[in-house]
Parts: sequence; C-alpha cells; structure tokens
Amino acid sequence: MKNYYDILGVDEKATSADITKAFKDLAKRHHPDRGGDKDKFQEINEAHDTLKNSQKRHDYDTMRKFGSRSTGGGGEHPFFNEDIFGDFFSGFGADNGGFRFNFTGRDGDERIFRNVRQQPRGNRNVQVRMAISIKEAMMHNEKTISYKLPSGREEFATVKIPAGVQHGVTFKFSGMGDDSIRNMPRGDLMVVMSVLDSDGFTRKGNDLFTDKTIDCFQAVRGHEFNLKLLEDKVIKVKVPAGTQPGTMLTLKGLGMPVHKTLNIRGNLYVKVHILIPQLSAQDLKKIKDL
Repeated sequence: MKNYYDILGVDEKATSADITKAFKDLAKRHHPDRGGDKDKFQEINEAHDTLKNSQKRHDYDTMRKFGSRSTGGGGEHPFFNEDIFGDFFSGFGADNGGFRFNFTGRDGDERIFRNVRQQPRGNRNVQVRMAISIKEAMMHNEKTISYKLPSGREEFATVKIPAGVQHGVTFKFSGMGDDSIRNMPRGDLMVVMSVLDSDGFTRKGNDLFTDKTIDCFQAVRGHEFNLKLLEDKVIKVKVPAGTQPGTMLTLKGLGMPVHKTLNIRGNLYVKVHILIPQLSAQDLKKIKDL
C-alpha cells in the first residue's frame, strides 16, 4: 500500500491545512505543464484526494493498520472488518434480514458483530461531453446542453464555463442524473469538457502556438506582420533580421487566461517558416553579388 503521508512529506498527525500546503508546494514543482513528471503529479493528487477528506483518511488509516496487524501468536487482536462478515454471511438472515454472531476475544471480552442488509444501489451518474473551441475558451461562457436520462427522458442543463478552461475538466451537477430508482436520490450529471484547436492556433497547457510563413528576403532583412489573436484583436509582430527557419517567437502574456483577477495568462509562440522562392535567371543574376 502506498504511504500517502510520505508522498506528501507530512506527519501522520498533520492537520488538513498542513496537507493542503504540502500538496500545493509539490503540485507547483511537479506539474506536467512546468516540466514535471506526469506519474509523480498523479500520485501527489491521489495522496491529497485521500488525506484531505476526513472519511477517506480514516478508511485509509484503518486499512494501513489492518495491513500491519499480526494474526499470529503476538499479543495483538486481529482487525475485523464488519463489511467482510456482512458479505460472507449474507443470505443467513434473521428476521431483520441481518446476521448476528458472538465471539470471545483473547482478552476474554465478548464481541458482537451484526451485518445489515446491503442497501440497494443508488441511481447512476450520467456523463456527457461538451466540445468548445480554444477561441470560445478564451472567455467566460454559458452554454445550455440537452441530454437523455437512462429512462429516455430529455433534460437540460446550463453550464458556466470559466475563461481558460482546460481540456478534460469535469463539471458536476448534483442531483441531475439518473432517476430510474424511485425513492432514491438522483445521480449526478458529469459534464466533461473537450477544448479543440481552432483558427490556426493549438494549445499546450496555458500556452498557445501558431505558425507564420515569410519569404527568405523578409527573413534576411527583418519583417513585421499583423497577427489576429483568438480574441479578434490584431497585433504587430516583428521578425528580427537574420531569422532562421523554425525560429520560435515568444509573445509573453498572450496565451490562455490562467487567473482573471491577477491578469495572468500563458504565452503565445509563433513558429517562423521561411519560403525560398523560385527565381528566374535574371533575378538570380541581380542577387548573386549580394
């Protein structure tokens, strides 16, 4: 079993605040968008997801103790999970549909275990995928989607999409999923975002990438061209004299929105392609001495 405390570098008695702080520090260091290892980042996320939740943490700590307990000749009592006994003895039911049995521990104390009839499964979650372009993702959006429940009934939901939304992010709408089982809480609606490249731009993390082709003379002399951004704003981009094929021009702060209040954005990278024109003999004669 993985030691989530070691993964986050915190003590087993760490508070929720300690765990959150450790997670933030490690996430910044190992985030794939910053060159970190994807598997390590996933492991950190997994540890944080378990330890930040009091119930999950309790269950995890219990399982760790169970794994380290001895059922042999030591002085400790083995750990019993009531769910295990519930599964094993299901079907031997008493009047209330459960099963009860007594046993005496090594310390002489009598222990009573009772399994309760397993509750029926609840209504399922419904997952739908919503696709938007990176141009739409540049700003806050609201979109209404329709989706079908397992029962066949059509439902509608309005999704508020923050500027800079990442591909793969899932929005959860509680109580808007399956309702096939009566007298049981409805499932949830899970809307998974697909952010698609568009308008000649591609996206990696919070950075944008596009291409520009110029001719060899413009590359030699230097050049300036107009570039229309995803938010429909036009800017001037300078190509320095002597630019080589494949040069990447960096335009800082013109990428995807990261934090609206602090006005933080990723970068825009323009890859320069250089076209060699086909020249006539006369043209070649004119430039041969250049």
